[in-house]
Amino acid sequence: MNKNILIIDDDRDLRDFLEQALSAAGFQVETADRGAIGLRKLLTEDFQLVLIDINMPEISGPNICRALRKHDNTRNLPVVMITATFHSPEQVAAAKKDYGADDFLLKPFTGSDLQDLLERIFTQNEDKKEVTPKIQPLSDYTIPLQLQQLYRGKATGLLHLQRGKAKKIIYIKDGYPIFTRSNVLSECLGRMLVKEGVITQVDCDQSVERSKESGRLQGTVLIEMGLLTPQEVQTALIRQVTDKLLSTFAWRSGTYQFVPEQDFKKNVTRIKLTPAALIMQGINHHWIPKQLDDFLYPFSEDYLKQASNPQYRFQDIELSKRGAAILKGCRGGQTLDQILQQHPLARREVQKVLAALMISEMLERSAVPEQGVVDDMSGDAETEIIDEKLRHRILDDYKRIMDSDYFEALGVGRQCGPGEARKAYYRLAKEYHPDRFLGSGLSSEMSSKINEMFQYITQAYTILSDTDTCAGYLDELVNGPRKSIDINQVIEAETSYQEGRALLKVRRFKAAAKLLRRAIELSPEESEYMTYFAWALFKSNPEQLDIQNQAMEVLLASREINPSFDLTHLYLGQVYQSQTKERQAEKSFEMAVQANPDCTEALRELRLINLRREQEPQSKGIFKKFMKKKD
Repeated sequence: MNKNILIIDDDRDLRDFLEQALSAAGFQVETADRGAIGLRKLLTEDFQLVLIDINMPEISGPNICRALRKHDNTRNLPVVMITATFHSPEQVAAAKKDYGADDFLLKPFTGSDLQDLLERIFTQNEDKKEVTPKIQPLSDYTIPLQLQQLYRGKATGLLHLQRGKAKKIIYIKDGYPIFTRSNVLSECLGRMLVKEGVITQVDCDQSVERSKESGRLQGTVLIEMGLLTPQEVQTALIRQVTDKLLSTFAWRSGTYQFVPEQDFKKNVTRIKLTPAALIMQGINHHWIPKQLDDFLYPFSEDYLKQASNPQYRFQDIELSKRGAAILKGCRGGQTLDQILQQHPLARREVQKVLAALMISEMLERSAVPEQGVVDDMSGDAETEIIDEKLRHRILDDYKRIMDSDYFEALGVGRQCGPGEARKAYYRLAKEYHPDRFLGSGLSSEMSSKINEMFQYITQAYTILSDTDTCAGYLDELVNGPRKSIDINQVIEAETSYQEGRALLKVRRFKAAAKLLRRAIELSPEESEYMTYFAWALFKSNPEQLDIQNQAMEVLLASREINPSFDLTHLYLGQVYQSQTKERQAEKSFEMAVQANPDCTEALRELRLINLRREQEPQSKGIFKKFMKKKD
């Protein structure tokens, strides 16, 4: 079967050359001169390879690639980006990781270069089909090393762990652990709370019995029994899920297997810690002295310094004061052994900090000392996590950075040197590192914008920190920039969203639905837009079945994108109620409370459901009542 290839490039001459060369080689070739047209083709037609110019009008090459990786039918499509920007192998490797591209075709290139690339791509693609995940043995250091490897590769999938009869599954999304399942009975919520002295064993047994009888979550039952508040249940669930993962750091035997690209459609209580913070806590609580000694011994004579790559250097690791001081003091002038000798009374604590920093790649090792001391540019800037203020700040910064050239994005002049660019980049990289926004409750669309900003300023630094590439980029700027990102569409979507919400508040549902529909047309991956649109649509005609079904479909899609938004679950529950689907409604209200313990509307609905259930005549359980009377 002939392979179909799509070329997306706004340079007509290059597009024609590639089309002729590939057609002559026996491929079926189609072309597109705009990013949006090309993306539409890729999502609706069948191709075996796409070549994309990295700087495209409407939608850039990296954004096209990221969009492809979000869809099942294009997630594994080989993507080659065409660029004159990258030259060194290190730059290409970093760009592959950032954009999700399979390879790069570097300008200028020849017909022979194109042929080599095609052979490389299609050979790699065939190899990928044959690879199946292997079950491998666990060692003393497997868990933290695996977590960091998955974080580095921005992996999505399931990490299966087994030791004897104990089995655990860690859900990984874009490199971040988000949930843990376990068959270990002692790790269930009730038993954990009993062990901590929060509830008694009698309370636990009663809650389990009620949960089995009603089919409701144990956390919801504990709230109704008056034993815990919604906030306490939410905190306990997060701690339970996190502790299930952390306990695996004590596993020094067993097996593991990572199964990538699993489609786990789960509404789960999400772990709030970053991989680096999990590694720090796991080592701190579960590694024994021999593990620490054995792990660090081979690096005793290595000089330690803070990582040069901000992707790793500025991870959120939640260090103690001593740990933060140790990280700050690692400047490449002292060996690991010399650092330990400075803390004889706190040797074990320092060992744990150094092991976590090295595994999470926040520290680099070198066989020789650093010749010059690099200015410490880590700073102490804090990210303000305040709902709407944060949303507007991200949008403003997104517009400013993504609508700027590389010099403007870093805030430096066009005659800046590598040192000035590095200093500006480190300041921005820490402020916009994705780890800093973990647990802030941002939607996937806002998180995506933060990732785009981080990648863009990283790309800007990559170009401006090298004298030759900086000069070439400046020459391109002077002769007319090729970069064209439509930020106006982002702003228009947000404006429609805000106006639609305002109309919702005054119960003008049809007008609100119209504006919110426009918002999701412009920004279809923003779950909050979808949730409010679905609610406005439903409220515009709540008795009409097709309106109910449309609203439910949009809410389910929104829940899939961002399962942590409580209003999605709340509104979905109310739509289910309108269709007399009491059990589905109850589950949705429970998920709303899990997502936000302060969701009073969901709590009220759960109480009403429970009250109705108690008032209904019971056809079951008569024998149980009879025995109770007899006693």
